[in-house]
Amino acid sequence: MKNVTGIFHTSETKQTHRFWLTRDGIEKETLSKTAEKSLYEDHSNPIWILRHSLGVDQGAEDYSYMDYERYLSQDRKHLLEKFMTKSGIKDLVYRGINVPVPNSFYSHAVGPIHAGVIEPGHFRFIVEGEEIRNLDIRLGFQKRGLLEKMKGLNKDSISPYAEAISGDSTIAYGIAFSKAFEEAHGIQVPEEVNFARTVLLEIERIAIHIGDMGAIAGDVGYYPLQGVCAMQRGVPLGVMEALTGSRFGRGALSPGKVRLKKELTESFLNDLAKRIQDVTSDVAGHFERAANKSTNRERLQICGVITHKQLKDLGFIGMVEKCTGFSRDLRHHDSSYSLAGESINLDLDAGQMSGDAWARFYLRYEELKNSGRWLAKAIPVLKNFHKAYESFQKTKVSKPKSGVYFGAAEGWRGPVLISFSLNSSGDISEAYVRDPSVLNWHALELAVRGENIGDFPLNNKSFNLSYVGVDL
Repeated sequence: MKNVTGIFHTSETKQTHRFWLTRDGIEKETLSKTAEKSLYEDHSNPIWILRHSLGVDQGAEDYSYMDYERYLSQDRKHLLEKFMTKSGIKDLVYRGINVPVPNSFYSHAVGPIHAGVIEPGHFRFIVEGEEIRNLDIRLGFQKRGLLEKMKGLNKDSISPYAEAISGDSTIAYGIAFSKAFEEAHGIQVPEEVNFARTVLLEIERIAIHIGDMGAIAGDVGYYPLQGVCAMQRGVPLGVMEALTGSRFGRGALSPGKVRLKKELTESFLNDLAKRIQDVTSDVAGHFERAANKSTNRERLQICGVITHKQLKDLGFIGMVEKCTGFSRDLRHHDSSYSLAGESINLDLDAGQMSGDAWARFYLRYEELKNSGRWLAKAIPVLKNFHKAYESFQKTKVSKPKSGVYFGAAEGWRGPVLISFSLNSSGDISEAYVRDPSVLNWHALELAVRGENIGDFPLNNKSFNLSYVGVDL
């Protein structure tokens, strides 16, 4: 399977670059003028990528005039009629929305103020009785202007901005920007440095997965697992802090650099590996007890289902894709994992990957075990890091070549993708960021159709998408 997963149009050169997610990784294609003219009609380009990448502000959205069934249709022709005007395609930012509501249904909004600690977003429901018939999600409440702020930055100043894209994916974005700048400057990074990055990436993954498993358990009322996860999530965050000085790895990664604590002694690293091993075993054991409870399974199975057809037609990626039984995990192609003695196991229990909330719950358990097992072997190998890193730091950095570069990394949500246009001084003239959530918010919209309104928080947590990763 091959999908378009990003589109970057550079206003300076008037070129359009398209990114494909394949089984071999992410590939960049520069479109011809003829192909650019058919971007909207080309079925390869998901509508939500077009809206995110090329959408323009057209004020409040009003669909109240539309036939209700046509409004719900996912047919590409109907979607283009819905979002395209003479001004172009509408962007994803909320400025007001009016939807068609049949007489026996009602519409209500949630947000932008949500209960608890959560980012702001507008969720417009169409409901019949207690059943969700449709959901429209719009963000844009805390636009930070990050893409504009990135202009003029270079390899030595990009990191704080990369880390701010989505704070729960600090390491993933740090790796993506590092790769792109390193290509531009011709920096050949030794395996030991890439290996250190992968260690931090897997620590980030299990920390977030543990928190999510607890949140999902809390939403189905299974508090033993929720309590364990709330406490144990701090263990991988503590390991991250012990290695980098920050619980979320802030300041650890930048192009051509990885900052780890000086004292990476064998006993220190063995202790960290033991902590990861113990927390993985403990949380996995509690998950297995939770999974054996029929009430937990009944609540999560066949709830919020994403189908193979939706995946193929709409380009969903990352966890959403894996949970339907497909996987184009970028880690398959990262040789640095093998420095631990063996590569990371990326196999998932196919029998559990049925595209529902249960699969999204179970996936986190599987990845926790796989990443935890690998980290227990990998962390002690960091004892070789400083020697290789000191030698690497003595190499000269070449002047950058102007052009368009991109970087990607398999974050815990899925593949994060960034691209930028670089001038001859090595400064960014334009930037593009595609968080996995750009595509997968629409997956949540479709997953809750036909579900009980009371199950929306459960489905929302099972996806755990990034508001700020879209609301740049």
